[in-house]
Amino acid sequence: MAIELKKEFLERIKAELPENEYNDYLNSLKQDEQHGLVINLHKLAKSTIDLNYIINKFNAKLIFENNNFAYIVYNKIKLASSGVYPGKDPLYHVGLYYIQEPCASKVLYDVNIEKDDQVLDLCASPGGKTAEILFSLDKKAGGFLISNEIDYSRAKVLSSNVERLGIDNVAVVCSNSENLVNRFGEYFDKVIVDAPCSGEGMFRKSEEARMQWSIKLVESMSKIQKKLVEDAYKMLKVGGMIIYSTCTFSKEEDEEVVSYLLDKYSDLNLIKMEKNYPHNSIGEGQFFAILKKGNKDDIYIKNHFNINSLKGLNVLRNGTEEFTYEGKMKVPTHASTHVEEIVFENTVDLNDEEVVNYLRGETLKNDLDFNGYCRITYKNLGLGLAKYSNGILKNHYPKGLRNN
Repeated sequence: MAIELKKEFLERIKAELPENEYNDYLNSLKQDEQHGLVINLHKLAKSTIDLNYIINKFNAKLIFENNNFAYIVYNKIKLASSGVYPGKDPLYHVGLYYIQEPCASKVLYDVNIEKDDQVLDLCASPGGKTAEILFSLDKKAGGFLISNEIDYSRAKVLSSNVERLGIDNVAVVCSNSENLVNRFGEYFDKVIVDAPCSGEGMFRKSEEARMQWSIKLVESMSKIQKKLVEDAYKMLKVGGMIIYSTCTFSKEEDEEVVSYLLDKYSDLNLIKMEKNYPHNSIGEGQFFAILKKGNKDDIYIKNHFNINSLKGLNVLRNGTEEFTYEGKMKVPTHASTHVEEIVFENTVDLNDEEVVNYLRGETLKNDLDFNGYCRITYKNLGLGLAKYSNGILKNHYPKGLRNN
């Protein structure tokens, strides 16, 4: 099916690309969009499966792997034809991976996020880059993430995705950048700005993105982006890094935003800058730049997160609430079942058939030696909650998360 693009955009992209790549770009828009998974290798190590199991399950190809996460790509259409859906799979529900566009996954691959870093993901929803950051941080070492989204409805989606990942050294916040600057001046080791943009990298899969595009939109987005990176700079400590990215190709939103920041702040240094298009990469396209504040001889001091800094902000999630109360009785939360470090007195690991029924909300018959609440696991990873009595496991998996 042919994709219609606005004349003004075609003129701009033709002028930007090398002459021999313009037709390649147009032809790439006729191809199937790419899909992939970023996999938490630390959680995988606690399971009864390995990376090859996941690759084989989804007939996928490994693109890259570091010490914290791996990235694989798969053919969504072929999988669907065989009844396999990564977004409904039990491994998705246990938070072992995050479904992420291939080019977006590459942005943080070259960034060395230390396990004890204090990190801000400024424009975080729906949570792909937040996932990669959390896979790299270590709570015991003091690593902490503030995952922020200014739009409340999108922040709720972000919070839900963070809950599923089962990593609780993170606060999900709904705030504008000015409020954060007032609290976190020169504080963070890394600030990720995956900025709102004109969405040119979404054209293959989104008619809405194609229709809403205009030069006026590009120009307005550029102004917003410049404000965001300025605020990011103000929250970055000496020695820290800004990682700026967009899913668009316009110079006004990409290279010119980076140049604007470099011109304004002489202590910033460009470490890397890269632009990918759908015709020369695996994915829809992405621009990113990595900038470092200060010189190599500058003194670099680590912070430890102060929870009081969140007071007065709209915080949707901060860590994990382990219990609620029914009268005087403690009831474990669904979120607590996903955090592997939280210990449950009773655990029931489901087999492949049982887990399908559980995710549909069905009760399960079982012969167990306890009564009361228990953690349900799959492949040794926390999935949800159930309550056992008289041979029946009553399902407490949240209705809104169940598979149809």
